Amino acid sequence: MNDQVTLLKYGVIEVMLIMLAPLMNKDGTLFGYGQIFMTREFLKSLRKPFCEMMEPKFEFAVKFNVLELDDSDMALFLAVIILSGDRPGLVNVKPIEDLQEAVLQALELQLKTIHPDCPQLFAKLLQKMTDLRPLVADHVRHIHLLKKHELEMCLHPLLQEIMRDLY
Repeated sequence: MNDQVTLLKYGVIEVMLIMLAPLMNKDGTLFGYGQIFMTREFLKSLRKPFCEMMEPKFEFAVKFNVLELDDSDMALFLAVIILSGDRPGLVNVKPIEDLQEAVLQALELQLKTIHPDCPQLFAKLLQKMTDLRPLVADHVRHIHLLKKHELEMCLHPLLQEIMRDLY
């Protein structure tokens, strides 16, 4: 049970960034169940550090969306992200790595089957996993800055725990 909690806790921001990507394009992002569109320029106009938080996510999302993954591709990719055996505090690393390897093989087969005209898609997707780590570290850094300078900022205790333990 502890390993499950650790995997979810350390993977939640990466998963959130991947799931946010389809709601973003080069011009802005959708919020509020697709009812509100915030432009990228508006987000850049916010005061620091808010203006700095979203720009790296836009850059990532625009590049990620070019891959044109469908829902089943995304589901497998998210499972691979969650099943990262290098998370701090994991006890049973080998079974997690074995499971991740099986899901990676399923993802590779899925991509070859569904996207036969994109032979490099699997490699590009693996690179996106690498791209996520600094993006998460940057996000956590901004959250810590906000907590330090925004005394009225109150995060849910679970979010506080996640932010405290990450990176």
